[in-house]
Formats: sequence, structure tokens, C-alpha cells
Amino acid sequence: MRSFTSGLRPLNALVSQSYTTIARTQSSRLLSTQSPSLRSVRPSSILPRSLRIVAQTQLRYNSHAPRPLTESPKSQAEQEAEWEAQNQERRKNEEAYRITFTCKPCGHRSAHRMSKQGYHRGTVLIQCPSCNSRHVMSDHLGVFFEKKTTLEDLLKEKGQTLTHGHTDGNLEFWEDGSVKSYDLEGKEILGAGNDDKSA
Repeated sequence: MRSFTSGLRPLNALVSQSYTTIARTQSSRLLSTQSPSLRSVRPSSILPRSLRIVAQTQLRYNSHAPRPLTESPKSQAEQEAEWEAQNQERRKNEEAYRITFTCKPCGHRSAHRMSKQGYHRGTVLIQCPSCNSRHVMSDHLGVFFEKKTTLEDLLKEKGQTLTHGHTDGNLEFWEDGSVKSYDLEGKEILGAGNDDKSA
């Protein structure tokens, strides 16, 4: 009966022989650069194919390379979700105007939100959800007009006015010029005949 260790001896000899071969290969490369007569002898061609594979895999897979410093790239869906979360957080903290207007081409009335910074320093376009027409609200970058323009300027040229309002509840502007304001419980704060809140 053969002992268990007798089968391991040839394997150990193979491994130690491959390490010796690797050392010889490295030393022969060093010598081959120094003497032209040793260049023609390649130790890897002397070894049997099985030993060459063992030596190559040990060289290839025994490295302890550090992990990359950068994170793995995110998928497109993850990246868009992260950007959307950042935009939601930014929108909570920035000052903004809420505008309700009627689209002249289709007659659809809609409400939109625009940042104060964009309105006073940038160019703001609002797209009608019904007909997809785009309406210029302000142009401080000179994209559509030669001079800096806001919605007030555009309406002033046509002889119209823009009604401003600020409230913590609901605000209604009627065509006859009257304004009604309601708090969050629905109680009327400001009526048509009452122009200021001091009562």
C-alpha cells in the first residue's frame, strides 16, 4: 500500500523545480544582456509544456496588487437617481417664484416654478404642458433679446401688467383686478374690498 505522502513528493519536486526555473530564467535574462552567446538558449523552451504553464500561472496569479483608489463606476440609472436626489435637495433650499399663466396659442392655464436666481440673472423658458410651446420669462444672457429683459418688461411693452403676490396660503387674482387670499384652512384672509391685511 502506498503512503499518502509518496504521491506528494513529485508535486513538491515540480513546484521547487519551477521556482528554480524561474530563478534561472531571470538570471539568464540578466546574462543574455551581457553575453551574446547565451541569448540563443531560452530556459522556457527547455522545460516541458506542463512546467511552463505552472511557472506562468504562478507568476501571473501570485501578485498582490492594491485595489484601485477610485470607486467602481455607477450604472446610468444609479447616477440619474443620485442627480435627481441632489436636485430635490437643492430645490428645497433655493428661493423660487411660482407663476401661473395662460398659454396664448392653446389657451391652457398652468402653474410653474422658477428660481429667483434664474429669473433675475439668467434666461428662463417655460414650456406649456399642453402644446409644448416655449414662453420666455426672462432673458439676461441675451439669447432671445438684445437687452436684458424680464416678464415685466415684455408685458409693459404690450401695455399689460404683472400682478405680484405673496402669501402663506392660496391667492386668487381675478380678471376684474380683485384679489382674494385664503389661508391653509380655507378662511379668507384678503378680500376684494380689503387691500391690506391690517384689520
